[in-house]
Amino acid sequence: MLGSIVTGILWGVLIGGIQFDRKLFKIALAFVAASIGLRLDPNILIHMKSLLLPLFFTISLTLMAGYFLSVLLYKKSNLDPMTAFFCCIPGGASEIIGISRDFGADDRIVAAFHTVRMTFFVLVIPLIVVTLNAGSTAGAVLETKQLALSHLLFFPIVAVLTLFLDKKLRIPGGTLLFSIIIGFILSSFVLEIPDPPAYLSGIGQAFIGGLVGIRFDRLVLYQLLKVGKITVGIMSIFFGVSLLTSVLFHYMTKLSFSTSLIGIVPAGAAEMSATAIALDLSPSVVASLHIVRVILLFLALPLFIKIFKTIHKEPVKT
Repeated sequence: MLGSIVTGILWGVLIGGIQFDRKLFKIALAFVAASIGLRLDPNILIHMKSLLLPLFFTISLTLMAGYFLSVLLYKKSNLDPMTAFFCCIPGGASEIIGISRDFGADDRIVAAFHTVRMTFFVLVIPLIVVTLNAGSTAGAVLETKQLALSHLLFFPIVAVLTLFLDKKLRIPGGTLLFSIIIGFILSSFVLEIPDPPAYLSGIGQAFIGGLVGIRFDRLVLYQLLKVGKITVGIMSIFFGVSLLTSVLFHYMTKLSFSTSLIGIVPAGAAEMSATAIALDLSPSVVASLHIVRVILLFLALPLFIKIFKTIHKEPVKT
């Protein structure tokens, strides 16, 4: 995935961005999430109950950090309040960008900020995890699995059903959630499916990486230059807060730090789930944590918007 991200960035900056249908990203995500559903252990739901309180605590810290960073961005830049606010909301990037215009924000700036956040996190977090697990067998492919006819049926069926449900039932993180559930039901009750070869989910990972990277084009650079150097400071603080919440979650749950990091950091549910699969770090747990995070974020969002708009009614700088 890292290689495809770098390739996408270089293409976007040097040649120019390419517009892709959003469905292509969802299909790639369905391939990755289907692999999670194939491995899903029903006991994960029991395990998740013990993780909910620490997850709620760390999400609250992340949301509060995002709120205060949005105040800092508003004070130190020429952005209006709502644009600064939506730039710093951590997670659900596509959904945040999509609704930001409805609240009067400049969705071009919002998109640029979230593109940089996602690209930076998706590049750096896997490198940290790989470094922490250097010398271990995590993520190592010990045997070559064969492609079976059931795989050729399983993954396209999951993708088609996911796109159908995602269109009918619009919920935060729906693509990831639907793909995992459908993959689990098909593999447990409908089809007898052996473990797939690693390259099947790798295809989805490569597409996700490329689609994330290519968003970072010249227009994104231009939008960020308009905001100024505060962008670097905001991203650095955000990254530091993410590391801190990951450490807290690690000590509160006794999950490995690597799993806690990719499960807690607001770097995108699809991207971090793909990372978990690639490194064999509890992908079911990681995906579940991100789904809950995104849903809780959108439940809390109206309250945060109301508070922010009440405090910052007039976009007037002194």
